[in-house]
Amino acid sequence: MKKEFFELPGDIISASQLKVSKARDLALTLEAGSVEYAQLVECKRISGNEEVVVFDVDVEVPQIRANPILPSERIAVTFEITDKAMPKTEALRGDFPRVPHLNLHLQEFPRNLCLYADRYEEVKRGWTPARFVGRIREWLALTVKGQLHQPDQPLEPVLLNYWGHIVLPHDLCSIGKAPDRLFITKQPFGTTDKPFLLAQRVIPSEGMQPFVVSVHRSVPHVHGIISQCPATLAHLADMVAPTGLALLEDIRERFKQWHSESQSHQDFHVLIVILFPRTRTEGGTEERVDVWTFWLDGTLRTLGVRLGIWQVQDGKLGLFLTPDCSKRGEDVGVAVLNTSFELTGSVASAINGQPDRTKLRIAAVGLGALGSHAVINLARSGFGSWSLIDHDLIMPHNLARHAVYGPFVGCPKADGIAFVANTIVADSKPFSSFRVDVLSPGAQEESLVEALQNADVILDMSASVGVARALSDNFKSGARRISLFLTPAGDDLVLLSEESNRATTLDSIEMQYYRAVLFDERLQGHLQPPGGQQRYGQSCRDITHTLPHNLVALHAAIGAAALQEIVDQPHASITIWRCDSARNVLRVDVPPVPMIRHMIGAWTVITDEGLLRRLRELRDDRLPNETGGVLLGSFDMERHLIYIVDSIPSPSDSEEWPTLYVRGCQGLQQAVDQSVERTNGMIEYVGEWHSHPCGASTAPSIEDLQVFSWLTELMNRDGLPAVMMIVGDSGRLSCFVGEIEKKENLLSGGVPLG
Repeated sequence: MKKEFFELPGDIISASQLKVSKARDLALTLEAGSVEYAQLVECKRISGNEEVVVFDVDVEVPQIRANPILPSERIAVTFEITDKAMPKTEALRGDFPRVPHLNLHLQEFPRNLCLYADRYEEVKRGWTPARFVGRIREWLALTVKGQLHQPDQPLEPVLLNYWGHIVLPHDLCSIGKAPDRLFITKQPFGTTDKPFLLAQRVIPSEGMQPFVVSVHRSVPHVHGIISQCPATLAHLADMVAPTGLALLEDIRERFKQWHSESQSHQDFHVLIVILFPRTRTEGGTEERVDVWTFWLDGTLRTLGVRLGIWQVQDGKLGLFLTPDCSKRGEDVGVAVLNTSFELTGSVASAINGQPDRTKLRIAAVGLGALGSHAVINLARSGFGSWSLIDHDLIMPHNLARHAVYGPFVGCPKADGIAFVANTIVADSKPFSSFRVDVLSPGAQEESLVEALQNADVILDMSASVGVARALSDNFKSGARRISLFLTPAGDDLVLLSEESNRATTLDSIEMQYYRAVLFDERLQGHLQPPGGQQRYGQSCRDITHTLPHNLVALHAAIGAAALQEIVDQPHASITIWRCDSARNVLRVDVPPVPMIRHMIGAWTVITDEGLLRRLRELRDDRLPNETGGVLLGSFDMERHLIYIVDSIPSPSDSEEWPTLYVRGCQGLQQAVDQSVERTNGMIEYVGEWHSHPCGASTAPSIEDLQVFSWLTELMNRDGLPAVMMIVGDSGRLSCFVGEIEKKENLLSGGVPLG
């Protein structure tokens, strides 16, 4: 049977007469027989700008074919003299099948082969005639086997060409009876050949064009393109008919209902939105839904006339009892719009590869440089529903590092970040703001307490010790506390997190972090003070530290990612990210240990199993002699808290006997000063400790009473209580605060350590 081929327009010329360089190279290569599986048929010049090379290519065809590709196919390649667009590659056989990976153009035939996924600018860097013909042959060979579209490839879209772009409201896909009103603006930065339209449900303003929208849905069907670009509504209806959609009948029914329900939409233009559910195989699972929008040429009033639904008499619409179905919209032009939807929180999460945590309630305190960028990063992930708390205003100097921009100067930081973050996702406004000082909330205390009590997580990014401590145990809330802050110089980022059950609170985690700073050599210089300051106002407090924005952005990105991970982990954590001068980042993890909290008179002593383990090890190392040293920690006089973090071991000039210990002082003051410096003043001397011999109790001896009397006199000079610990067998430990007579066992009955 003789094959029928499409005849392309143009004048036949020889290969040597071709002026387009790629066309001439291809034709001469084929004419010379350099490609053994392809034979030149003819060359044509369509115009001064376009030339065509026609050739036959041999295809490896198996006995069982998934698609009816023949052993020899005739191909026409049209080249443009500008070489700015991909050469148009067409299969000239009249009955060439509809298969995946065909390009869309105005006419269905000849079929236009989609050879490359890359842009032509990338393809032509390695383009040669032999490679090009080889790619065509490969395309045909894979298509005949049904293997051109790989299992891991996304499904093909319904349409591949369009007039412009449109962004629709995220919830438009419900198929409703009443007309959905939209107002469309053309974005000024859209290109002239591809306009960019934004459709919104808003109070219309100047420049907005009103539309009514009709949404339709086809039945699920196998993916692949519509091989023609619809030019008219009748053409569109015929093209979607194979998908099971009776488009014209549905539109007529909608128009009739809209006519009876409202007269106010008659001068609105009309958008048709069609949902195409797609499957990979016949009867397979629905993998995705393609959504395409079609702009109809005309208003609702004129379209109803052109579709035989009503007629206009004396300016009024007269509805036909029976529509004139001979009017199918042949005179109704259609513009295809590539459709996108507003970003939603769940979609943002999916795009970022994160689970949907849009319902996680977070109260964030501190929207400075780090906090503002971290929050915006998390907003782009659809992460959480936020209460943003900060009492500061945005000053001009903040713009050097803050996530907001010029127009927000003078605005409260919380309000500015909430506004920007709420513009990212469209399905909700998950960010609310509170301009309030956590340490002095005043009239807003009730709203602050409500926001904190309703949270699942309280995130402190204030870089304020006072705020962190207040959030740790004030505001009766079961929310998990997490702290994220930069070190004074800005080189390092710190994340401190409680357990999900809050068994160890944030202030204890903070103290364990300081212990790591004291003894972990990886953290040498971690809390060093900043290198410089800049004045931004006239007040003595109007000073900001020198800190590059790139460091803030780097650490904010790391912190945002860490927060997304940590909310799913129940355990407590201490993590430090250190950035060197070359911007290499080292992660340091410090495993927290359980907190120990005990009331002693009017004071609450907070320490942890790590300290007790260390004291036991120091005791065991010096048995049978007694030993001791000084205690390091911190006082919180406002809340009557004493934090005990660590110990400096017994100085070398100490006297250690089986029943006596006299602490020496050689190098001790220097060691204490180094501890204060290394922790930037957060850790100080708080008291003394010593051990008792095996078999002895942890009750104070006469000598211990004398030492405590001296210690009381020493600490009272600064208005601080005396603190002394005695360590005995099996981890038994007694702690005395203020008065030796009011002794208490910190660990009643003793507990084994280690």
